[in-house]
Amino acid sequence: MKSFNIKGKILLFGLCAALIPIALITTLCYLYLRTEICDREINRFTAIAQAKKNYLLSCIALKENRTIDFCSDGYIRESLEKITHGKYRSTIIQSLNNYLKTSKLPIDTHMLGIYIIDTEYNVIVSTDEKMAGRNIYTEERFFTNQDFTHKKTQLCPLHFCSLCGMKGFHIISPIHHLGIPQKESLGYLIACYDVSAINEIFADYRHLGDTGEVYLVNKDKVMITESRFVKDAPLRQKVDTEPVRKILESSQEMTGIYTDYRGIQVVGVSIDIPDYQWILLAEIDRAELFSSLKRLGIASLILGVSGCLFVSCAGTLLAASISRPIQKLKAATKSFSAGDFKGRISLRRNDELGELANSFNSMADTIEREIQYSNHTLSELVKSELKYRSIINNTTALISIIDMDGRYLLINKEYENFIHKKTEEVVGKTVHDILPRKAADEIAVHDKRVFETKQPVQYKIQVDSDDGQHTFISVKFPIFNADGIMYAMGSISTDITDLKKMEEELLLSQKLQGLGVMATGIAHELNNILAVIDANIQLLIRENKDRIKLQQTLSVIRKSCMDGAEVVRRMKEFTSTSVDSKKMIPVSINALVDNIIVFTKPLWKNIAEGESLKYELNTNGLKNVSNIKGNSSELREVVLNIFLNALDAMPGGGTISLSTWEKEGYVFLRIADTGTGMTDEVKAKMFDPFFTTKKKGMGLGMSVVYGIVKRHGGTIDVQSQPGKGSTFTLKFPATAEELPPQPSSNDDAGKKRKSKYRILLVEDELAIGKILENHLSDNGYIVRYVNEGGKAIDLLSKECFDLILCDIGLPDVSVWDIIKFIETVEKKPKIGIIAGIPDVREKYKDGQLLAFDFVITSPYELEEVLSSVWSIFDNTVHGELRIL
Repeated sequence: MKSFNIKGKILLFGLCAALIPIALITTLCYLYLRTEICDREINRFTAIAQAKKNYLLSCIALKENRTIDFCSDGYIRESLEKITHGKYRSTIIQSLNNYLKTSKLPIDTHMLGIYIIDTEYNVIVSTDEKMAGRNIYTEERFFTNQDFTHKKTQLCPLHFCSLCGMKGFHIISPIHHLGIPQKESLGYLIACYDVSAINEIFADYRHLGDTGEVYLVNKDKVMITESRFVKDAPLRQKVDTEPVRKILESSQEMTGIYTDYRGIQVVGVSIDIPDYQWILLAEIDRAELFSSLKRLGIASLILGVSGCLFVSCAGTLLAASISRPIQKLKAATKSFSAGDFKGRISLRRNDELGELANSFNSMADTIEREIQYSNHTLSELVKSELKYRSIINNTTALISIIDMDGRYLLINKEYENFIHKKTEEVVGKTVHDILPRKAADEIAVHDKRVFETKQPVQYKIQVDSDDGQHTFISVKFPIFNADGIMYAMGSISTDITDLKKMEEELLLSQKLQGLGVMATGIAHELNNILAVIDANIQLLIRENKDRIKLQQTLSVIRKSCMDGAEVVRRMKEFTSTSVDSKKMIPVSINALVDNIIVFTKPLWKNIAEGESLKYELNTNGLKNVSNIKGNSSELREVVLNIFLNALDAMPGGGTISLSTWEKEGYVFLRIADTGTGMTDEVKAKMFDPFFTTKKKGMGLGMSVVYGIVKRHGGTIDVQSQPGKGSTFTLKFPATAEELPPQPSSNDDAGKKRKSKYRILLVEDELAIGKILENHLSDNGYIVRYVNEGGKAIDLLSKECFDLILCDIGLPDVSVWDIIKFIETVEKKPKIGIIAGIPDVREKYKDGQLLAFDFVITSPYELEEVLSSVWSIFDNTVHGELRIL
């Protein structure tokens, strides 16, 4: 009896569910009968359409044969020959008209008229006397499209005929000479037939039901026979339906269900009549065709709905009697999963579900006791785990554990921060999946040693990261289980990168301090000695102007004095630790970089391209960052020195990448090249004074860079490998101060002055040229600007100028060509040169530089350019070359 209750309910539900297949079978029968009726009616309408088509073609053939008989009539042919030869013309025409009216026209009741035309398409004889003499080719629009040169009978499709004033169709047949059929035709006979001749074929609606019809459509998608539903449809009703489009587009006939010209669903058949470009359609409304199945459809619907209702009711009752105890069981298990182990199932039933509830309650009691014991044990384990996690996650060392296959089991927070990955992303992977290949290979060697010897190992290793190269002291040790078997290996790596840098900086500071003491002691004395030598050389130059050879020797000596003074200046500069607070202003590091790029472009682009070298600059990494505080000219020297060193490190061309970012109150600038790179030995000495790997230079450039960076409270980090290029990372404290405001036009108004001096500016970079042109024009000078050397020579040949200010790196005509041309003009202008090469003294010989009145080296301030121009015209410099 216990199992009967549930089984009985399921049996009842099964009986109710049996109604659904019955309803489904009824529906399938309905669909089958509908398909059968549709196929049967389509076949029937196909037969009707074919019969109508055959009847139509036989009717048209009869009309054509009758027209041909008329053309073969001896009397008509003989009369037409006489008319053609002009014999008794009017009498014969009158006689032939009567003959057509009385003997030919009555033969066919559908015939509206008969016309005989000559070869010029003029009506000679007609049953309608008003048509005599008219030219049908020009007056009857429809005939203009007909080709009368054919010697065969033609059918003109149904149209509204102006000859007879009615809707109809024409049959045209040639009339030949008596006994000479191959000779050119005498004329043509046109028989005009009423449209009723065709409508009678399709007006018979027997066997077509209440909505069936058969009709014709021409190639213009227009109905040409009567419609059962639309009055006056011929040549008016548009029929743009699917079967019509298929025949016109692809000559494909169609049978099936579609929408007719009335917008009603019909079952129909289409037949193509290509000889006359007609389409025959036989259709019946879909609703009428399937009306006999309507009762069966309603019955199947009622049966289906009833079956669904019965099944739903029975299913609801069955579900209610079974689901309630199951819901109670579900609620109890859900509370178990949520941690509530007190819940029990209260179910008073004697069936299977009651037995299941009792079994669940017994199981719950046992689980509750086990869980209470497990919770106590787990609590102790959690405390131990938290202590262990707290220790490893709060240390600054990188800690990891790997299994015997070399796969990570655990890493601490510091390790996660170093590789920028979470523990979940690392577990199960090897060191080669996480770290760079070089470091991973070295680590794998030490791991293998620990696995083999089961002894701890300590070693030093360098690992590349996204923020530079790090140096670690790493300790590897085996981990054993309770049985003394090694199952994993631990690793503790301490980052000593900062400590190593501090040691290197301390050593370098000691070197610079010693050199600073020396430089301070000798700079003053050495400058005094050089000043005395330089003064005496200048006196000798003035007193021996006519001795050219001596002048050249003295110039070389004086240049050496100036170079010596520059060495002393730079020694004092990089050993200096103080900064002039007046010159410490907010500086935009991005603007500084842009300035260096623009004003060194002649070196890394124009001159390089002239030597078939290609340098690329990648500035995608330049981000919006805060300003830094410092001396803009000194900071510019830092960036320029590193930039030029990068170019020198790529003698065959390459890429320089520049990027800026801001982090934790500091602004960073990174300059990376793809050049030859440096060895560790060179990198260790690169900031030492007088150390250089170049053939030219004193080795003070990077020492000066180091001194300037330190004076500004910054740091400089260098990463380099031979053959892989170098990366310099500069770090400066950020400032919230804004850039100082630029002087307004009103502020400079007092400085501007009118001038009659004319300046020719030659600069191939349009952006720089326009800036210089506007600046000089705003200060009162008359400026003509060109961007090509050839254009400059053309202007010099036509106009006079007081000064030519020319870029030294022109791509087409060189500055030396322009200077040669100036020698040929009557009024020679002053010559100023803009050089994008800082060591312009070393690039060109003294003889070449003497051709210029002043030289401005990039990068430069606009006021420097203006000052040089003022000095030339104000005669403040007397015959001395000025290099700014």
